[in-house]
Amino acid sequence: MSENIRFIEVIESLKQMGAVSDYVQVAAVLETNKAGISDIKSGRKKLSLEILRRMKLSYPSVNIEWVIMGEGEMFHTQSQPTQTTGFEDKLLNVIQEKDSVIRGQAEEIGQLRERIAQLQREKGKNVSDAQTSDIANVG
Repeated sequence: MSENIRFIEVIESLKQMGAVSDYVQVAAVLETNKAGISDIKSGRKKLSLEILRRMKLSYPSVNIEWVIMGEGEMFHTQSQPTQTTGFEDKLLNVIQEKDSVIRGQAEEIGQLRERIAQLQREKGKNVSDAQTSDIANVG
């Protein structure tokens, strides 16, 4: 059974438990749209890490390891504390560092574009300052 099918089974179980009413509500909580959920259900789209992360944050009782690997139970029991390997935290840190680098590069690109525009303005100004004459200056 694929993670897509297990993901949909979790949603169906959440609906049966009354935790969610329909796919539209789940899509809103997971910051996607109903078409995205339908694409996962039909297999047109693979379940993304971002959707899994949002599911873990929004529905902490869902056993994400079960969704991904099919191991364990679909839901965590109350007596069982959620065990993490720290992988999720490391992955989140890598994503945040990547986002920080991208923001810095975007700022640098903006500065470089402004500098290019400034140089183009100066170049045009220098060309227009050149003296022109109708008389040829020979020898």
